[in-house]
Amino acid sequence: MWKPRSPKFVIHALPIAILTLPLVSFSAIAQNTFGLAGEDGNRGQDGRNGRDGQDLKIVGDGKPAAYNLTGTIGEDAEDGIAGRSASSCEQPRRTQFSLIGASGGSGGIGGNGGNGGRGGNATIFYTDIAALQMLEILNNGGKGGRNGRGALGGKGCDCQETSWTITTCTTEVERRSAKDPNAPWQHYSSHSRVCSTSGDNFGENILSSLLSNVLPSSKQPSSDGNWVYRSKKEQSSSASYSCQSGRDGLTSNNGLEGKTGPYGQITLVPRLDIPAEITSDRAALGIAIGKKVGLIKNIWVERSGLTRLLRASSDVPDTYTYLKDTARLFYRFDWAAKETPVALGVDLVEIGAKVNVRNENAELEYQLPGTLEYQVIPENNLQVVKITGGFNPDRVSSFQLQTISGVGTDNQLILSDRGNVRELLKETQIEVECFSKQSATGVVAGDYVKRRKVTFKIPPKLEPSEGAKVNGNSYTLPVGRYCSPWLKADYNAAYGIVINQTTKSGAKYNQSIDSAFIVGKN
Repeated sequence: MWKPRSPKFVIHALPIAILTLPLVSFSAIAQNTFGLAGEDGNRGQDGRNGRDGQDLKIVGDGKPAAYNLTGTIGEDAEDGIAGRSASSCEQPRRTQFSLIGASGGSGGIGGNGGNGGRGGNATIFYTDIAALQMLEILNNGGKGGRNGRGALGGKGCDCQETSWTITTCTTEVERRSAKDPNAPWQHYSSHSRVCSTSGDNFGENILSSLLSNVLPSSKQPSSDGNWVYRSKKEQSSSASYSCQSGRDGLTSNNGLEGKTGPYGQITLVPRLDIPAEITSDRAALGIAIGKKVGLIKNIWVERSGLTRLLRASSDVPDTYTYLKDTARLFYRFDWAAKETPVALGVDLVEIGAKVNVRNENAELEYQLPGTLEYQVIPENNLQVVKITGGFNPDRVSSFQLQTISGVGTDNQLILSDRGNVRELLKETQIEVECFSKQSATGVVAGDYVKRRKVTFKIPPKLEPSEGAKVNGNSYTLPVGRYCSPWLKADYNAAYGIVINQTTKSGAKYNQSIDSAFIVGKN
């Protein structure tokens, strides 16, 4: 840091510093903007939705009647609030950096209009369709509310001067010993000052005058007794700067118009009540056998042409729901197997039926386990379901892994079927996927890699395929014949086993067993 020794030099240097300080705005240096940005305007409040129309049951008795079930209109939304203009927009005078004005706040978005209420639902009971012509029904939805308008943005700060140039002068001060006139001059200090700005030389004149008193150029060196001082020729440099006015806030969008509410639903019932439904029934087989069961299902259909059925002044949708029919279906389970339900272990198995509607017609869907064999025989207004055989569904998917043993082609997999149902099924298939970490040449992978899959088919009477052997409920599968390259001693291997069982009624049951092992260690 420069520490001046000459009292004369100190006295004249202070005014220079005081005059140059106002030329720089230190608050603006922190950011190249001037002024305070305007706040965004608030969003307009949304309108409230309209209320739904009243739901009503109507009996068409042939007398004139009118019903207004219209939904109410949605509430109008409020406009957005205008954005605030930027404030404190006085532009700093000719700073040594470019400026940009603060932005105005954006306008608030308009609120959304409220949706209109839904029209009320009406269920109309009648016995004479001509009575509908006496009814006027209004069940249209209410109109949506109007949207709010978007607001204007606020003004940004404007520039009073869009461009300027500042010239900076730099002076170097040297000194030598006052006692030795031949001593070499040494660098002592240097300082810079704004010596001129475009369009205004006031500062230049004052500073030049002051500097001439302190540093008389290089003609008259000054002395403080110990040192002799001189100033070298000034060097100057110029820089141009600009000001950009702040962006005006954006004008926001309008809100959305409220939607018109939908029509309510009209249901026509060509009778004075809606029959109660019984759509399903389930019971234990031992209880259900021989019992006649009746199920009831109303058949509802969609129709068009409602506007032609009601009074012309009505405002309703053209489509409506119509009670076409009420189906009453009866069925009975009969036992026709040689063994009793108890002997087959199915007396506690739940069976039943439910009613479905397809193509405007009702039909029964029987709910029996896939292990039961049955046939449906139609009789007078009754379906008889004759159960001819089967077994308890708990007996399928009951395989357990017993052992995996052997190396290479001698490796085999043994499963046991706790349900022991081979001869009761249509077919059994056992799929075995071979996995190993080591390749056939011994390259080790980080995880098990799928190598090959083999499928063993086990018919109920004939010999199994692929060399499989069945002894009672024990199944021996010679997997090594097909996966031997990856079943070398001490290899890390795994089997993914999927058992697929198909019953005589066509139902399919699946079971999966996964097992990892070290070859030859089991």
